[in-house]
Amino acid sequence: MADPKQRRTLLIFDLDGTLYRTDSSFVPTMRRVYGEFRVPYPGDGAILAMVGETFGTFLDWLSPQGFAVDEAQLSARISELELISIRERGVLFDGVAETLRTLSEREHVLTLCTNGDRRYAEAVLGRCGILGMFQQLQTLDGVPSTKAQRIAELRDLYPGHRAFVVGDRYHDVEAGRATGCTVVGAAYGYARNGELDGADHIIRSFSDLLALIEPRRARMNDRAPADSRAGQGREPHA
Repeated sequence: MADPKQRRTLLIFDLDGTLYRTDSSFVPTMRRVYGEFRVPYPGDGAILAMVGETFGTFLDWLSPQGFAVDEAQLSARISELELISIRERGVLFDGVAETLRTLSEREHVLTLCTNGDRRYAEAVLGRCGILGMFQQLQTLDGVPSTKAQRIAELRDLYPGHRAFVVGDRYHDVEAGRATGCTVVGAAYGYARNGELDGADHIIRSFSDLLALIEPRRARMNDRAPADSRAGQGREPHA
């Protein structure tokens, strides 16, 4: 149950590089795409550097590399292979499912804001068993919009909530700051050096988020006598 003295919290999560280990499915997808079209593969690092960009931006980056089809055909083939790859091997970062479950049980509002489309987001969240934890999904479908615009829409749905944006790329930092949210940078994701400098907080693993969202609870746990926490069936921290 949520602490009745604690203000309700709106958590706005990025997907790729924050919740989802995009390399688990996207790298194998793009290796296969480059192989099928016999275009020299630029390396995993170059592919992962594009994670978080809109798919249109990614296609614009791909187009000059020599694919012998138009963007629509290339897009369709990537999407087809990626959905297969997600179903076969997609995984979350360590601690994501458990931490989200705890936050949900404590009645925080969990939402998603991604530059991916809804089919992609639902495929990832469904494969990883966390789709039902989210109260709202803001995806990039139909009318173009910025991440800041979509975050603002989420804030309008939950007035009075303190709002956190959690993400691993500069888009998330910029959008969070533009909308007056507390920005949490996920340093374990795909950010380049310096991308998260504007974040209010940095986390090195997803489970670190709990202490930021509920500092009072974390302090109480830290002060609890060791014997009061014994015998609760929890594994020791590594």
